[in-house]
Amino acid sequence: MGPSVNVLQVTKGALMGGGEKHVLTLLEGFKDEKINVSLAVFAEGRLSEAARELGFEVHIISKRYRGDIAPLVKLISLIKVKNIDIVHTHLISGNLYGRLAGKAARVKGVVSTLHHSHKENMGRFSMPLMQDLFFRLDIKMAALSDCIVAPSANLKSLLVKHGVKATKIVSIPNAVNVKNLNLSEEDVRACLEELSIPPDVKLVGMVGRMVSVKNFELLLKTARRVIDEGIKARFILVGDGPLRSELEKLTASLELGEHVIFTGFREDVFRIVSTFDLFVLCSKSETNPIALIEAMALKKPVIATNVGGVSEIIDHMENGWLCPPEDEIALANSITCLLNCPEKASEFGTNAYQKVVTNFSLKGVTLELLNVYAGLTH
Repeated sequence: MGPSVNVLQVTKGALMGGGEKHVLTLLEGFKDEKINVSLAVFAEGRLSEAARELGFEVHIISKRYRGDIAPLVKLISLIKVKNIDIVHTHLISGNLYGRLAGKAARVKGVVSTLHHSHKENMGRFSMPLMQDLFFRLDIKMAALSDCIVAPSANLKSLLVKHGVKATKIVSIPNAVNVKNLNLSEEDVRACLEELSIPPDVKLVGMVGRMVSVKNFELLLKTARRVIDEGIKARFILVGDGPLRSELEKLTASLELGEHVIFTGFREDVFRIVSTFDLFVLCSKSETNPIALIEAMALKKPVIATNVGGVSEIIDHMENGWLCPPEDEIALANSITCLLNCPEKASEFGTNAYQKVVTNFSLKGVTLELLNVYAGLTH
């Protein structure tokens, strides 16, 4: 692909959730490629700041409220002024405005990455009916995209069931830039001291937004069982969200106060995960969870509920452990087993890293997307 191809990535950008982290990782991958990439977001935030630090041009398309028409007009103008060839959209608002603007401006191709297989993963909506409406609308509007990127085969199948043409969909997983994961032993020790972790305590952790679909509640109930088995462990919950206060109340009611640490939102997630003896993901639904892939890239043994596209990442009992969803007994047994068997846990971690290098490398994902762009511009 020649340097004359101009690509505009469009997303909401205010927070730094999985979708935004995915966009930032893509920008890292495009940095050394012969392609002109810029970013359009609807609000200043961590994503726009990080993108500028990487050297990318960032356009702020202010959006005052849900359904505001002004961003659409501004996006169309931006696309024309910058001679954009490909508009690549992400997340609900990015998909909605980016698809319409790309088509109105007659770009060569509109590419949309669908990050969510469950409506609760889209973020907060004041009315559940609106959440359901926007989730369905996002899928229906796939007709405006020339190519749909599905991060998992599971999501691709779901989209086909919803009427999206299979020929429009390409499965490209989320990527991890392994180069970003070089953490020293000093970093790890400093983090352990910061968290006040005694040397004889095992750390079990989970990363995610504190919403219902992530099911932190299950991890807390499981923690009670593990502690009751006599395991010296602390459970680290990394993230924030609307359910945090409820989760803190549940922690107190389960008498887990001294065994659970809520870190809140952290910029240094890799640093905290590097201290874990075990990474757990107990979601009710997932597409291609970046937090799980990142933990595997850090060579952490992982346990996850077998939902959505998770089984495309974890090969059960080879590079991780799959548990039935909503089963705290099975989850507790798997945690106890791996904490009591460090050799098996270490083997899982080593194999997990190899799975990431082979299947989720940034270079490989970048090349796949460049091929998608090339197919639309030629």
